[in-house]
Amino acid sequence: MKIVNQIFLFFIWIRQKTLSSHTGIFKDFLYKEPVCTHHPHCSEYGKECFQKYDFLNALKYTMERIDNCTPSDKINYDPSSYKVVYFSSAPIWVPFLEELVNDKRFDVVGVVTMPDAPSGRWQKLKENVIGGEIRRDSEEVGRKIYEDELNKIEELEIEWRRIKLFKPKKIKNNKIFVEELKKLEPDFFVVLSYWKILPKEVLDIPKFWPINIHGSILPKYRWASPIQSVFLNWEKETWITIMYMDEKMDTWDIIKILKFPLTKEDNSKTVIDRFIELWPKFFVDTLWDFWKWKLKRIKQNDEEATYCGKFTKEDGLIDFENETAEEIFRKFQAFYLWPGIYTYWNWKLLKFTDIEINDKQVNSEKWIMNNKKVWDRFLDNEKLKIRTKKGDIWVKKLKLEWKKEMTAEEFLNGHKEFINS
Repeated sequence: MKIVNQIFLFFIWIRQKTLSSHTGIFKDFLYKEPVCTHHPHCSEYGKECFQKYDFLNALKYTMERIDNCTPSDKINYDPSSYKVVYFSSAPIWVPFLEELVNDKRFDVVGVVTMPDAPSGRWQKLKENVIGGEIRRDSEEVGRKIYEDELNKIEELEIEWRRIKLFKPKKIKNNKIFVEELKKLEPDFFVVLSYWKILPKEVLDIPKFWPINIHGSILPKYRWASPIQSVFLNWEKETWITIMYMDEKMDTWDIIKILKFPLTKEDNSKTVIDRFIELWPKFFVDTLWDFWKWKLKRIKQNDEEATYCGKFTKEDGLIDFENETAEEIFRKFQAFYLWPGIYTYWNWKLLKFTDIEINDKQVNSEKWIMNNKKVWDRFLDNEKLKIRTKKGDIWVKKLKLEWKKEMTAEEFLNGHKEFINS
C-alpha cells in the first residue's frame, strides 16, 4: 500500500506543478480565476491524505473533498486532520482521549486537566488520571515549559506528535494559560467533565466552537445528573448528545444523538460501561463527519428543556413509608455508584447493594398489604424481603456500616434479629 501511495503522490505532484489552478505553470492560461477555494486546496489536501492515511482512506477522503469543491468568494478552511485540545478530569473519559490520540484524523496538540492533588494517608501529590494517561503513553519524561503559582505546563512526546499537558489552578484571568493555548492554533476543543467553567476568552481560541458531550437527549435533563435522572424518571431508553459548547450549560446546538434501550438489569454503572464501549468511536466519527459537511447543526427548543441538579448522600436514604418498591428500585439503579440506597438499623447505616422487585406485584392495582406492615422484614421462599408502601423489595446483598458486603443469607446468619415478622 505504501508503494501505491507513493505513486499517487507522484501524480499529485505532477498536477500541482502543471495543471493546478493555484501552483501550476499553466494556471494563467487555463484559469481566469481560482477553481478551488479550499485551504489547503484540493491537490495539497490529497497529497497530505496520501502521506497520512492508508491508501483506501486517503482515496476516500480526497474524493469526498473533490466532490464538495465548488467555486466560492470565501476561503473554506478544511484541513486533512484537525488539531484538538482535550479538556477533562474524569476517569470515564480516558477512552475518548485514547481514541482521539490513536486516530490520525485528529492531532491532539494539548491536554488540559486538574492540578496534582494530595491523596492517601500521607497526602502525597497525585496526578489526575487524565494527565497520568498521557504520561503513561509518552516515550520520554515530560519537558517542563512553564510553572508558576497558577500554571504547570509540560511537553510530552507520544509516537509522532508532541502534546502539551496543562494543569492550571485557575482558568479565568490566566494570561499565560490563554497565550500558550493560542500558540497551539487548535481547530477545536473537546471538553468532557473538566469541572471548571471555561470563560469566553478561552472558548474563543479555537477556529471552531468547543465540543461537549452530554448524557441525555437535549434539551431534556440539562445540567449535572442526566444519567441518574433517566432512571429516576422511569425512562425506557437513554442517550448521548454531542453538541456545541458556550458559556451556559447544555444550551447550544446539537450535532448528533445516539440512543439505546434500558432494561431492568441496567443501572448507572452499566450505562457508563456501555457509554465507554460505544461512545469513543461514535464520538470521533461524528466529529469528522460534522466538519466534513455530512451533518447539520440542530437548534435546541428551550421551551422543552428540563433540568437536573446535583445529588447528595441524603438522596439515597429510603423512605419505606412513602416510597413504593418500584420507586426504591429506580433509586437503586440511579444511585448504584454513589451514594447507593440505604436505611438505618440499630443506629447503623445499612446499605442495600443488590435488590430486585416483582414487576407483577408492584404493577398490580389489587395489591394489598395482607398481614404485613411497612418496613416489615421477612423471609419468603428463603428470600429476604422488606415491605414498602406498595410491594416488596427482595434484598440479595447488603452492607452494614463498618462491615464488608454480604449476601442476605450471610447477613442473617449473624443478625437473626433483623427478621421481625
